[in-house]
Formats: sequence, C-alpha cells, structure tokens
Amino acid sequence: MKAGNNDALRQKHAAATREHIENTAYDLLLQADGPFSHETVATRAGVGARTVYRYFPAQADLYEALWVRMRKQAGTIFPSSEAQILPQIPVLFGGFNRNENVIRAALESPAGHRVRERGAAEGRAAFSSGLAVLTAGMSAAQKKQVVAIFLAIYSAPFWELLRNRGGLSGEDAIAAGEWAMSTLIEGLRRSRPANNKKRRR
Repeated sequence: MKAGNNDALRQKHAAATREHIENTAYDLLLQADGPFSHETVATRAGVGARTVYRYFPAQADLYEALWVRMRKQAGTIFPSSEAQILPQIPVLFGGFNRNENVIRAALESPAGHRVRERGAAEGRAAFSSGLAVLTAGMSAAQKKQVVAIFLAIYSAPFWELLRNRGGLSGEDAIAAGEWAMSTLIEGLRRSRPANNKKRRR
C-alpha cells in the first residue's frame, strides 16, 4: 500500500513538474524578450536544465507540447464535415492571433518542423471526409489536390503568410481565410453538376 502511495505521489509530482515547465516555456515565448532554450526555461522555472531535458529531450518536444496545449485551449479541430469548415477558420486563426509569439517561434525554428507536420495525416483524413460530397465524381488525383489546398489554407503557415506578406491584421487574416474557403467551397459546388454528368457517362 505504501509503495502504491509513493508511486502515485511520484506521478503526481512528475505531472506537476511537467506542467510547470510547459507554463514557463509558454510564458517565455509569449513575452519574446530573449533567447528561448532549455537553459532559459530551466532558469525561469527554477529547476535544473537536466529536469527540463528529462521531460522534453529536444526543443521540438517542447514546441510540440506547447502546440498541443494551444490547440486544446483554442478548441481547434480538423473539420470532418462540410458544415464545420467555415466556422473553424475564426477558431483556428483566432487561436493563432492570441498565441502569436508561440506560433511564430514554432514556425521559424528548425525544431518546429515536426510540429508543423504533426497534424498532416489527421488533416488529410478529416478534409477527405468533409469534402467527400463536393469532390464526388473527381478522380483520385483531383481529390488529393483539393484536399491539399484546403489543408494548406487551414494552417499556421498560411496564417503567417497573410500576416507577414499580406500585411494583414489578425482580424483581417480571419476574414481572408474565411473568404478563401468559402470561394473554394462555392467553386466546388458549381462544378458538381459537371462532375455528376461525367460520372453518369
């Protein structure tokens, strides 16, 4: 019984330590007032650098944890139905706007590559399902292209392009993302009769 209690206490302490490190790293990135590393996180958190490395062996692990945390906080999902696509743009981009420094740091760091690729397979599957009706009658290659375009828009790199190259504010980026998605959806709807005719032949 005593050993079980000790194990439970150790697990609780480990979870609390991990959360404390995540909170500290998140705050550091939000403030963006200096270099970001395991050592700076450790100093700010009041723990040893080895402790940070124990929970997050590489910087990519830390970015990934923060990315997952941000998605949960924002309530973002990959839309798996046509009805979910447009309503999710302000949720997704709004989360990026609120966590701008965290997102930019993850995108600009080589360590963030794994973070950027993390949801690719999940996103392709979700959009393939959500766009199934609109892409009916298309070839497999055409469907793949459509899904790729929707997934590209529904992403942090696209949001960053709107903000950086487009010079848009956070709110304008949301509006532009919604317009892009609605234009594509409307285009697919208009092309459906032609797709159906081809399929009937």
